Amino acid sequence: MALPDTETILAAAGLVATGAVWAVERFLPGRKRIGYRVQMDTAIGMNPQAAHTIVQLRLLRENQEVADATLALLRVENDGSKDIVRHDYQEPLTVAFPGRTVVGVEVPDANPPTLQAMLTRNNGLRPDGSRLVVPKVPLNRRDHFKLLVLLSGPGDQVTVDGFISGGRIRRNAQRRGPSTPHLALGGVFIILVGLLCGLLLSRPGRTVDATACASGRLTIDGSTAFAPPMAEIGKAYEKQCPGAEITVHRNGSLAGLGNLDRAGRAARGGSPGFIAMSDVPAPASYRDLDGRQPVGVVLLSLVANRRNGVDNLTLAQVRKIYDGTYTDWRQLGGTDQPIRLVSRDSRSGTRRTFETRVLDRSETAVVSSFDCATRDRDRRARVTRCEVNSTGDLLDTVNRVPGAIGYTETYAATKHHDVVTVRLDGHEPDIEWGRQRDYPFWAVEYLYTYGRPEDGSLTAKFLAFMNSDTAKNLMRMYKHVPCADRRSVADSACRP
Repeated sequence: MALPDTETILAAAGLVATGAVWAVERFLPGRKRIGYRVQMDTAIGMNPQAAHTIVQLRLLRENQEVADATLALLRVENDGSKDIVRHDYQEPLTVAFPGRTVVGVEVPDANPPTLQAMLTRNNGLRPDGSRLVVPKVPLNRRDHFKLLVLLSGPGDQVTVDGFISGGRIRRNAQRRGPSTPHLALGGVFIILVGLLCGLLLSRPGRTVDATACASGRLTIDGSTAFAPPMAEIGKAYEKQCPGAEITVHRNGSLAGLGNLDRAGRAARGGSPGFIAMSDVPAPASYRDLDGRQPVGVVLLSLVANRRNGVDNLTLAQVRKIYDGTYTDWRQLGGTDQPIRLVSRDSRSGTRRTFETRVLDRSETAVVSSFDCATRDRDRRARVTRCEVNSTGDLLDTVNRVPGAIGYTETYAATKHHDVVTVRLDGHEPDIEWGRQRDYPFWAVEYLYTYGRPEDGSLTAKFLAFMNSDTAKNLMRMYKHVPCADRRSVADSACRP
């Protein structure tokens, strides 16, 4: 193998040196870092002086006049090199406006959009006089959100305080363009990249390392709870490996296992190009299915219609709801509304997990309702209970039917405004596994193949890709805990 020539070595060394200088300047001051900028802090002039004799304008909020009103817009972002999780906050972010009173606050922008729901859930943004306490939300690298704050009173100062373990909070300068040092480094970097690319392209026999890729078609079917992140992971693999085509179906855990078994038998010894995802272990009758390492922990939630007036239940209360002891929400401190049970069908892994980890028994087999609102199927039944086929159907039904309660994957529940996630014994699902010990409702997601996949096949390559940072970050985005992060998961949760 021929050694690179001197010009290539020098260009590569210069490129590395320039990148190292930029990295030192950018990252060493704080690997965990939250930056904030005050993008606007403007008085709202409501009394035009030239017309004060003929008109007076007032700014009202909830029928109360806001005196000396101002609007402030803050951008808060993770501009460090490491993700920030909830337990990194030793003290929450607190925004202070000396001399002014916080009247109201909105979140006009957030990336990813789920941050908006996390910030506003259960009145999470708490005004406290001149201060605003921000919930401890996780921030991946480059995540950001904006706060639009209505204030009353004189003053023009804004400060942000808090404490991050192993990191810091700093005020960023307003962005008016790159600084001179950054421009210089950027110019040198671009020149060196161009020089190195020219030298490398001029040398014959260069190929791209594609050992992580395989071409062909792959079908993935099963758990509706895990289908959304799996679809994103499939797209990420296709982007990295253009020769691959990955299709994700969401027919339920047991249906996915059955479809895999049939596809494997039809292949007659060949590779079926099929993966089943299930949040319950495969039944013993599927002898030819190969259970891979568990891939992640799926957080699940009990969900209820917002008009029920209940957002916290004990496990004992949940069990009495499902055995028919409680039939009206007023018996549990809620509104005068009949309780209506919306369940998944018998092929659902989420239902199996609910029965095992919450009810500690099987759900009743009686389906008394077709429309989920009335006992139009069995008028003699004690409770109104229907069954639906998917996560989306369950959430739509709970959202539509007053008095409804059901169970589903946690991330999907945040997308429905009239559905509330119900805390269990005062605890709610948390992706930070150290805080998860007292919350009972979660499941381990398994990936199955028909026999062991052939080395180098698309199935084998994709299963390896599930341990990549890309796949893990996508799982976290959907509030799933990757099993590849062993230290963050309870000792027994992800054991094969």
